[in-house]
Amino acid sequence: MSRLSIRRLFLLAVVVFGGVYLLKIHGVLKDERLDRLIDNIPQVNVPQWLNGNPIDSFRNSEMNNINYKRQLAIRDAMKHAWSGYRLHAFGKDELQPISKSYSDRWGNWSISLVDSLDALSIMGMQDEYNEAKDYVRNIDFTKSPEGFEVQMFEMTIRALGGLLGAYELDNDPMLLQKAQEVGNSLAIAFETTTGLPTSKIDLNSRKPVATGNLCIVEGGTVQLEFKKLSQLSGDDKYRKLAERASDVLESAPRKHKGLYPSYINIETGKYDDSSALNVGAYSDSFYEYQLKQYVLNRNEHKFKDQYIVSSMAVKEHLVARDPKNGRLFLGSWNEGDSVFIHEMEHLACFYPGLLALGAQVLDRPRDLILAEELAYTCYASYAMTPTGLGPERIGFSGYEFVDPAEDADAIAQMKQPNALSGQRESIEKDTDGMTSIDGRYILRPETLESLFILYRVTGDPKYQEWGWNIFLGIEKYTKIESGGYAALKDVHETSSSDNLEDSMESFFLAETLKYLYLLFSPTDLISLDEYVLNTEAHPLKIIK
Repeated sequence: MSRLSIRRLFLLAVVVFGGVYLLKIHGVLKDERLDRLIDNIPQVNVPQWLNGNPIDSFRNSEMNNINYKRQLAIRDAMKHAWSGYRLHAFGKDELQPISKSYSDRWGNWSISLVDSLDALSIMGMQDEYNEAKDYVRNIDFTKSPEGFEVQMFEMTIRALGGLLGAYELDNDPMLLQKAQEVGNSLAIAFETTTGLPTSKIDLNSRKPVATGNLCIVEGGTVQLEFKKLSQLSGDDKYRKLAERASDVLESAPRKHKGLYPSYINIETGKYDDSSALNVGAYSDSFYEYQLKQYVLNRNEHKFKDQYIVSSMAVKEHLVARDPKNGRLFLGSWNEGDSVFIHEMEHLACFYPGLLALGAQVLDRPRDLILAEELAYTCYASYAMTPTGLGPERIGFSGYEFVDPAEDADAIAQMKQPNALSGQRESIEKDTDGMTSIDGRYILRPETLESLFILYRVTGDPKYQEWGWNIFLGIEKYTKIESGGYAALKDVHETSSSDNLEDSMESFFLAETLKYLYLLFSPTDLISLDEYVLNTEAHPLKIIK
């Protein structure tokens, strides 16, 4: 079809849609007739050259239809998960799907409900969203059960992030008021000599719980939420608290430029040099928020600079290659910098997505090549198992460090299998030497997070196919008939009736299913040009 023909077809569709819309707003057409008319209009795929916008380039109507059907399947999964929570745990922190019971492990702040608000809204589950939002009105975020200590980090990303994300989509003042209520409770943690927050808070005494060391995610993964709360509320105190913590974490002496030990002493502000250097547990979202603070506010150039330095250090010291299968992975230095562990945590699988986001925002195309290779390693850890689900930790046959000055073309020459044809032999070859160190699958989102960002950045449909394969494994092996989804004890076990754990963490609703849904959505739904997602996938509008 010629450009002229496409342009005419596009203009015709605009005229028809416009006419239908005018008839609708003047009451000439009923909803049912409007829907039928829209359904019968030919689908127009506008190429990028027609309007200059970064749209889904030349996806034909068949692919659009497939994506829509997959969206519906994922929304059905969300409905199934939510129905289990609503029936057996509504208003509680987490559903225990096997026993049809609940857990209040987070202090009875209704964390699954609060964490899910924006996911319900994004997926168009308006009735469920309205019911959940009405429940939020009566949650008291200033209290917790007697003797319970609130975890500052988790409540920042799940509760505060969840309320802010919902407010950004809804603009209901009640949600912002509740976010401030949470923010005021969490601000207690910063009452220390250094300004670093404590890990826990006693809300009954309104005091921080004294601890020696703090993991860096606890001090470095509050900035997006606290800065956004200040922007929306007009109260700058939250931003100041987060900024002071950032300054301490950045200014404290370290052995390696760009790498940060996992723990720092709250009272002295000195790093524990014997703690691990990695982008996995205790460190992951600290590195994530370096870039995302700049994405949130492009005037904060120091965070862009910090991210660039740290990403270069990660490439030099943490990225390695398995000599047997050639796969790249992210390892860890334990006991300071004396022992390199050639294993990769599932938690570290967020990092390919971070590299891809940085490649787009900062125009660093070499980082995108590395991001794609690391993402394939993460996906391969799923594809190599009988369930199609990825283990909590994978091991490699050995390691060779990758020269950070190595030409990007050399990395690009590493062949990925044709994901669309599902070549099992390629997966087996590419994972030869990879083993499960910890075989649990606890419904984690990190690999799907990276696939979502990579698809948005590259437009490559293989990331959709990989995500869909993961979703099929979730549906087949973790779905509980009575409602909800359960974690797996061993991703290599397909027949045991005792392979499920009685747990559905809130991040399955807030992140795993949301990333899957967005993977098959039009790119203007939670556009990465308009929103930055916190580490719990809550959308925060970029400050213009």
